[in-house]
Amino acid sequence: MKAKLNSICIYNQGKGRKVRRDNIQNLPMPNYLCLSIDGLQHGMIGAFGNTWIQTPTLDALACQSALFDRFYAASLDLSTTLNELWQFPTDYHKTLLTDDAGVFLHEHAGRFDAKHRLEAKSRKYPVRKIEGTQFYHNIATLADLLQQRTDEPFVFWAHFKGFRGPWDFPISYRQRYQVDEDPDPYSGIALPDIAGKNIDPDVRQAVAEAYSGGVSVLDDTLSGLLAFLQEEGLDRNTVLLLMSVRGFSLGEHRYIGANEDLYGENVHLPLFIRFPDGFHSGFRSQALLQPGDVWKLLTNDILPSEPDEFHAAIHIAGGVTVMPDWFVYRKSSGTELYVKPDDRWEVNDVAGRCPHVLEDLERISNCTGQNHRHPGASRDLGIACDVGSSGFRLSPE
Repeated sequence: MKAKLNSICIYNQGKGRKVRRDNIQNLPMPNYLCLSIDGLQHGMIGAFGNTWIQTPTLDALACQSALFDRFYAASLDLSTTLNELWQFPTDYHKTLLTDDAGVFLHEHAGRFDAKHRLEAKSRKYPVRKIEGTQFYHNIATLADLLQQRTDEPFVFWAHFKGFRGPWDFPISYRQRYQVDEDPDPYSGIALPDIAGKNIDPDVRQAVAEAYSGGVSVLDDTLSGLLAFLQEEGLDRNTVLLLMSVRGFSLGEHRYIGANEDLYGENVHLPLFIRFPDGFHSGFRSQALLQPGDVWKLLTNDILPSEPDEFHAAIHIAGGVTVMPDWFVYRKSSGTELYVKPDDRWEVNDVAGRCPHVLEDLERISNCTGQNHRHPGASRDLGIACDVGSSGFRLSPE
């Protein structure tokens, strides 16, 4: 189940481009294979900026796919997110595979024609070899089920607990990211859960090493799946989606674990869409998108490229509004404001220096909690804000 993919590609970092889908529409009825990995953080993937985790398979997949740089959760409630994602086209045989009991019993799981619940391995310690991991077991089962398919067009949705489930990743994978004087990687299988204003940097590093090892485990298991799809000829008639439904906190904002904070590490999600035969490979979209938009991406004639082409503003349940230039987080302790896309990790809160910006943003974003679909609204404020030490100065276009 191990295939080697060593593709190297240079990504288009420009504004993107509109891409017609005529070739896709000419396929009789493309299949859809959708993988949602819970807890997979956007910032831990090379295609989205990570520089230290070795992910040759994900790198190759990124070269072959359309990438969506500004894909955000609409909620950290998994049930709500799946309800938005499971808006399937008709005339397809729909199959669900999951290792999450809650997902298997989801109120909308009845939309599937067939459901398969994966056995969740019960362990006290990490496994020694990749073949013993939950990721490997899940992907191997997925391949087995695909091999049993009929000629009927299908939608196959595989949802895995991923990084919000037990961390059974081998210690050898975790140690790949331990360098020189670094602490030993976190060796537990239980999900880390650490909160505090002053988390020990060594603890944070140890958990990051373990998480990075898990990403490499995912990468190696995906290599086998991609090789299987090619051998079966499914790469020529199947759209492959790889995404996350929630991220994971690695100490960016005083927490390590699966918490409910609405900062980017939890709500900014990776989204790959690989169309058959290399259609749209290398395309990067800056459009603001959420799970409810996924099937629109697959059925519209045009892939969106500009930041406000689908939405001028999007809302995340719990108090966050994201616009092309701003990230607003309304908390009980006060409202925070971050410059986007420059302040990727929400480090420099400029609310105190730009109160007039907050007022104007509230005026156009507080609209009964619904996403704005009028392009350009967030850029028509006529405001300027000098945020000093951040080095940014925003002014009307």
